Amino acid sequence: MPSVQMRSSPSVSPPRTVTDLKQRVIACLNRLSDRDTQSLAAAELDSIALNLSPEAFSLFINCLQTTDSSAKSPVRKHCVSLISLLSRSHGDSLAPHLPKMVSTILRRLRDPDSSVRAACATASVDMTTNITELPFSVLAGPMIEALIHDCDANAQIGAAVCLAAAIDAADDPDVEQLQKALPKIGKLLKSEGFKAKPELLGAIGSVIGAIGGRNSDKAVLDWLLPNVLEFLSSDDWHARKAAAEAVARVATAEEELAPLYKKACLALLESRRFDKVKLVRETMNHTLSLWKQ
Repeated sequence: MPSVQMRSSPSVSPPRTVTDLKQRVIACLNRLSDRDTQSLAAAELDSIALNLSPEAFSLFINCLQTTDSSAKSPVRKHCVSLISLLSRSHGDSLAPHLPKMVSTILRRLRDPDSSVRAACATASVDMTTNITELPFSVLAGPMIEALIHDCDANAQIGAAVCLAAAIDAADDPDVEQLQKALPKIGKLLKSEGFKAKPELLGAIGSVIGAIGGRNSDKAVLDWLLPNVLEFLSSDDWHARKAAAEAVARVATAEEELAPLYKKACLALLESRRFDKVKLVRETMNHTLSLWKQ
C-alpha cells in the first residue's frame, strides 16, 4: 500500500510519516508569526522544502495553500517564497502539481502587503523557468482570467505584474493564447473599474513583445495603440512610464506593422520628451530613439 511505503521509506524521514510532516510544517508556520522564532522557522521550512520526496509534494503545497489570509505578513510572504524554492529545487518533478501551485499564488494576489505580491511575481518567474514540462498556458491562463475578472485593486496589480513577469521569463510562451487574450486585456484600459493601469500597461507590453509580430492582428493594434498612447499624458507618472515602455515594445516587436503608426507615435513622443519626472523622461527619449530607427 502507498501509505505503508511512505511510512517506512527513508526518503521521507525525518519526518517519518505524512502526519509528522504536516504537523512539523504547521508548527513552523506558526513559529513564523513570532519574531523571536521567525528566522529558525523559515530556515526549517526551507530545509523541508529542499528535501521533500515527490510523494510529499502535494501535502506540503496544501499546507501553504490553506494558510489563512489573516496570518501575519511574514507567514504569507514565506509561503509564497517556498513556492519559488520548490520550483528552483525540484523543477519538472512538480509538473503534476503546477495547477495547485499557481492557485496558491493566485490566492495571495489580493494581499495588501506589496512585498507579498512581489514574492508572487518572483514565484511566477521561478515556476515558468523551472517547471517547463507543461505548456505555458497552464500558468498563464489562470493569471489572465484573474486579470480580466478580479475587481480587487490589489489583485489587479498582482495579476498584471505576475503575468508580465511570467511572459518575459518564458522561453516558449503560448503565442496563440496571448493573441486571443490581448483584446480582452486591452479593453481594461478603458474600464473605470480597473485601477491598476500602470501594471496593466506593463502586461500589455509583455504580451506584445511575446507575440513578436507573429500573425499580429492589425485591427487590434489599430484601436489598442491609440489607447496606450493616451497614457503618455496621464497624471500618474507610473502610467506615463509604463505607456512609453509598451510603445517601445511595439517598435521593436512589430517590424511589419510599426511603420503604419510611426508618424503618430513620433509626434506624441516628441511632445512628451521633456517630462518633469527624470525616469519618465529617460524612458520617453529611449522609446523615441527606437521609433526613429
